[in-house]
Parts: sequence; C-alpha cells; structure tokens
Amino acid sequence: MVEAMEAEKGWAPSLWAATTVEDPGHDAALRLLESAPAVVIAAGGDGTVSAVAQALTHQEVPLGILPTGTTNLFARALGLPLGVIGLPFVNARKALRAAFSETVRTVDVGRVDAVLESGETISRAFTVMAGMGVDAQMVVNTSPKGKDTLGWTGYVGAILDSFVRNRRFDLSYTLDGVALPETPAHTIVLGNAGVLPAGIRMIPGALIDDGLLDVVVLSPLGAGEWARAIHWFWRTNTTYLPRKPDARAAADGSAPVTTSSVRHARATGVTFAVTEAQDFEIDGEHLGRVLSATAWIEAGALRVRGSVGGVASSASSQPAAEASAASSRSGGTQPTSAE
Repeated sequence: MVEAMEAEKGWAPSLWAATTVEDPGHDAALRLLESAPAVVIAAGGDGTVSAVAQALTHQEVPLGILPTGTTNLFARALGLPLGVIGLPFVNARKALRAAFSETVRTVDVGRVDAVLESGETISRAFTVMAGMGVDAQMVVNTSPKGKDTLGWTGYVGAILDSFVRNRRFDLSYTLDGVALPETPAHTIVLGNAGVLPAGIRMIPGALIDDGLLDVVVLSPLGAGEWARAIHWFWRTNTTYLPRKPDARAAADGSAPVTTSSVRHARATGVTFAVTEAQDFEIDGEHLGRVLSATAWIEAGALRVRGSVGGVASSASSQPAAEASAASSRSGGTQPTSAE
C-alpha cells in the first residue's frame, strides 16, 4: 500500500525505522528527520504516536498516523480512519491516504514535568491526556492479553474496579498560578483531547487546537456525589438532546460545567502535588508513581497530515501546498515511517 501511494504522489521510496521497548518512536523519528522527509508516519497506538509527536514538536515536518493500537485516541480526536477490534488494519488504506494527503492541521501538544517517588524528574509530551486516578488505574490494571483480545473494551473492568474501590488522595493544585482549595480527589486528568473510544467524552469540550489545557478533578465523597458525578458524565455524552443546553455548550469548547463532585477548568498550565505518590499515565503509558507535576500546553506545536474531522476549533486546517508541491515536483523527498 505504501508503494502504491508513493507511486501516486511521485515520491521516492520510504525509509523505515522500527520501534523498540526502549525507544517507542522518539529517537527513531529524530533519525528519520535527518533525511528531510515530507512526512513522518507513526504506525501504532497512542504510545507510539505520542513518542513520534514529541520528536516532531516545533518541526516543519508533519506527522502522519496509521492507527493500529488499542484505543487510538489521538487519531480519533483528529477524525482519522480507524480499525476495529481484532482488525486494526481494516482501514489502513484510508489512513495512509490521509497521511499522504495535501492537508496539514496545526494542533497543540501537552507537556508535563513529573517528579517520581524516587525524586527523579521526567519530562514528556502528550497528545491526548495524562493523569492519575481512574485513567492511570485503567492502564496499570489492564492486562496486555485483555487489550489484544478485547481491544479498548478490555479496559472496562479496570475502570469499574477504580470506581468501586474509590481510592482517594489529598490533592493540592494551581491553575495559571492561582491556588485552588486542597481536596481529597479520586482522579485528576489533564487533557489536550477529551474523547475516549466509542466517542465517549471524558473531558467535554476539550479541543486539540485551542491553546488550553483541560483539567478535570473528580472528588465524590459518597454515594450521592458519585451519582451526581455519573449524571454529569451522562449529560456530557448526550449533547444531542435539546433539553441539555449546558451539555451542548460544553461540547463545542465553551465554558466548562462544574458540579460539587466534578471540577472542570481550562488553563495554559497546572501544577499539582499529592501527599502520597500515585500511579500516573501519559497517553496510555504508565510513567510511574508520581508525587508532583507541572503540565502546560504548547499551542500549535505539531503539524499533522490528513485531519478529516474530529473535535477542534474552526480554523486549524490548511492545504499543505508548499510541502506537497516540493515533494511531487522533485520526486526525491520521501515519507518516512516509524512503527
């Protein structure tokens, strides 16, 4: 399929670089950049895409995505063609055509500096979301076999277990330098995008190109507040109903809706700390147990090829006329792939 796309575009043969456990894609992408490619295509799930995206941040070379992972949340947020459970390559041709397309979209990238339980500080980029609580427990407690067999539905058991156990931690945090009251929290999620598999909105109204970080803190203390939190979650996922004007507003990127058990805010940056280290995930990968972190958005830091839809503001796509024309005229600029 790649060869057919190359022939159609008049491009030179692609270069390929394999990912490894030690390098899920970042270093491979940096090596590929040395060849001055027209596009770097990441073939894999959100972990691979995130690693390659980190290498392409603030670069002119755009990212293409062949989504073959379990959840493919970034590709989903971009509206790219996806596979199905058990058949990750079912829409591979459509995804490759999008990666070879003449449209480039500029999107935001999240970054986080996290202090681990050991005292080590780790810096990472993220394309979708990061956090501790239900999302981190979902990553930690889902077996690779379950993901391979059931796809994203393999996460359901871990999600339900997190809610049932209702483990809380003392959380202090600031948004854009403004301190908020310390709270016993169940979850804090930092979102660049907010859509989960099956179109479920974990973070309503999160846009990948608005220059803002969405921060959601879940802090229900009892059955009543859990019921209100579930009701909030349900409302944000039924935005098509006329009787839900506040939910519709949240879905299009306007002011977030907050309740007594759910705090949702937007900022350019957040700093938070917990009294006891908690598991922390970034784009579906377990980072470790974290005591504190600072996260922020780098607006418009990543160029992405072939965005055909998704949740975004109204003016983030433009034809990639210069890059594609230079590639097709010379016939010597090649796409490169990390997988």
